Amino acid sequence: MPVPFIRPARRTALAAGALLAVAGVALAGCAGGTTTDDGSAQTLTPVSIQLGWTPNVENMATIVAAEKGYFADEGIDITLLPGGPDVTADAQVAGGNALMGVLSAEALARSAAAGSGLVGLAATYQTTSSAIVTLADSGITEPSDLVGHTLGMSQTDQPVYDPFFRLVGVDPDQIERVMVGSDPAALASGEVDAITGTLANQPVALEQQGLDVVSIPLADYGYDRWSGVFVSRASSLQDDEERSLITSMLRAVRHGAEDAAADPEAAGQIVYDTYGADLGLDLDAQIAGAKIWAELSEENIGEHGLLYVDEAGLARLQTFFDTVGIDADTSELFDLSVEDEAFE
Repeated sequence: MPVPFIRPARRTALAAGALLAVAGVALAGCAGGTTTDDGSAQTLTPVSIQLGWTPNVENMATIVAAEKGYFADEGIDITLLPGGPDVTADAQVAGGNALMGVLSAEALARSAAAGSGLVGLAATYQTTSSAIVTLADSGITEPSDLVGHTLGMSQTDQPVYDPFFRLVGVDPDQIERVMVGSDPAALASGEVDAITGTLANQPVALEQQGLDVVSIPLADYGYDRWSGVFVSRASSLQDDEERSLITSMLRAVRHGAEDAAADPEAAGQIVYDTYGADLGLDLDAQIAGAKIWAELSEENIGEHGLLYVDEAGLARLQTFFDTVGIDADTSELFDLSVEDEAFE
């Protein structure tokens, strides 16, 4: 049985309040033009990426790439469009408001099944950040310990956790589930015995309150939900100009991801410096969260490096889809030819 993941209280990450920040913030990258090495003017092509949520260190690869000028190096004037509770990222891309977007693999599968015409191109996190979170004195150290206890979760988590519990041999009907959303306050107050969350969010918000936290990652049980999946319209890949832009965008993001993984503290600082004032981010939380996301981005890396989706990864994702009952063929859901062009 996997050893539960226990984070010491001194580690911090993205506080829950940061996720609830207002999404209406202008997130523009470089403006209109730049100069080449020989001093001549270079016109940049304006392009947008739709984020899945409000900017934070989960998106640090893209933010670092924008702030360090990696998109400009590719001839792109990038704008990062914030997501949020009222923004459906797949609809923004499918509708043409952004050339590229960021989704979870589950959201991509459901969107494609609904006829959005979107395909996956690459994935930042091919090891899930999802975890069961509890307090150290609860006595809960593995999923089976939840039997007879209350588990707080969001409505969107229930379709995923029911198959997970069955996978690990736990009857989900033996767990009292309470819909509390993503706020960890219900756990801190004792309303529930555990909550569903992500490693870089709820555990750290609780640790910042001085509580000792135990996190049980779903990945330890072979249950991987992908996030940070870059998507585009399939039709865009048939257009030479748009395909070239998408290839360049992936290359820029890859450079940002490599920098963030190599120095997550610096990446957290960049995210904070860029959006902290507008979104009320906490510097310590962003830096600690960046370290966690950096670790996750480096899990399951094959010989081709960060963001690259290989056939083994698609097979793992297919197993997840089959387990949770998502009717999708991962080999058709992703177009891997673009990453080969981008990353060579």
